[in-house]
Parts: sequence; structure tokens; C-alpha cells
Amino acid sequence: MIPDSFTPFQATTPARARGCFTCTNFHGNFYADHLLCERDHGRQVIGVPATGCAFWQREPGADDE
Repeated sequence: MIPDSFTPFQATTPARARGCFTCTNFHGNFYADHLLCERDHGRQVIGVPATGCAFWQREPGADDE
């Protein structure tokens, strides 16, 4: 199957489809309306948390039903 358009953030698992919200680097902290990523003990503001980033790591149990 050939995709109709380029989809760089295509989710392959249910956990990945929820982006940053299921990542081990997200500890539930926000800055205003933006999510804070705490990767490498730093804090980065993520603009679109639904897509995640290249450093996304699955939180154990994130896609359990």
C-alpha cells in the first residue's frame, strides 16, 4: 500500500498515537498550556505533544488495556 501523502509521524502502536503523553520523559508537568519534556534532566517545552519527538520512549504499560 502506498500512502496518499508523506506522514512522518505515523503511529504504529496505540501508545505512540498518544505521543508525549505516553513517554517516559513526561512526568505530568506543564508550562502554561504546553507540555514539559524532562529528557536528560532538562526541561524542554513541546509545542505539539500529540506527535511526540525522536526521543520518545514507551512508558511501560502505556498501551495495556
